[in-house]
Amino acid sequence: MKLAVIFPVVAPPFAAKSAAKPFVKVDNREIFLRTVELYAPRERIEQRIVVVPPDDLGTIQQKFAAHLGFQGVSVAGGGADWFSCVARALEKLNPEVEAVIIHDACCPAVPFTLLDALEEAFEKAKGVAGIVPVMPTRCGFADMGGGKAVVEYIDMSAVSEVQSPQIFSRKALDAAYAKRDKEASYVDDAEMILAHGGKILTIAGSRFNQRIDSDDALKLAKDLIDRMPKPKPKTPLTPFDEAQW
Repeated sequence: MKLAVIFPVVAPPFAAKSAAKPFVKVDNREIFLRTVELYAPRERIEQRIVVVPPDDLGTIQQKFAAHLGFQGVSVAGGGADWFSCVARALEKLNPEVEAVIIHDACCPAVPFTLLDALEEAFEKAKGVAGIVPVMPTRCGFADMGGGKAVVEYIDMSAVSEVQSPQIFSRKALDAAYAKRDKEASYVDDAEMILAHGGKILTIAGSRFNQRIDSDDALKLAKDLIDRMPKPKPKTPLTPFDEAQW
């Protein structure tokens, strides 16, 4: 199975634009670069595409194009929102790509074990449109009715938190985007595919996997990244590599 990864460098539909912090640094490296680098050692990845809104394209090209290009990562200019960015990246996919991972650029603390589980679950679940990681919520949720007063509490036993990254059949993604209603409101790509009849399955997510979208989250980011499980290297370590581990 040949895979591609798309990194939309834009706030997802459920988040405010101010919640996008891809260029903020964690331990002297930008969040979106840390996210992209999660896929550097993964053998099945044929393409890595960073796609950005027009306002950020100049920044990416001036500051990061050489670094990304050296790593084999391509950059594409998309539209102003999440779905127009993903749509543009889909146009850039190589013909041999069979499945696509879409990874929020502000989620840099994703353990390799979760990425492994996504790939394995997708391969085993023949015929599904996609797989998404989920976690049970640890908080109560209330319907505020659009204001500040609680209208009612939501039954949390019936819902889960959906995380990024998510993996999809390229065929299902292409079909959903070809039929996309630009006036419709979707939380993410999985919901859009679901709305077009695709089957979405789930796997267990990870508590390490936090979206870095606030000052509080940024304070936790380095600790989350440092504590993630790390894959064992396949080749003997040099003294420099041992120092990194």
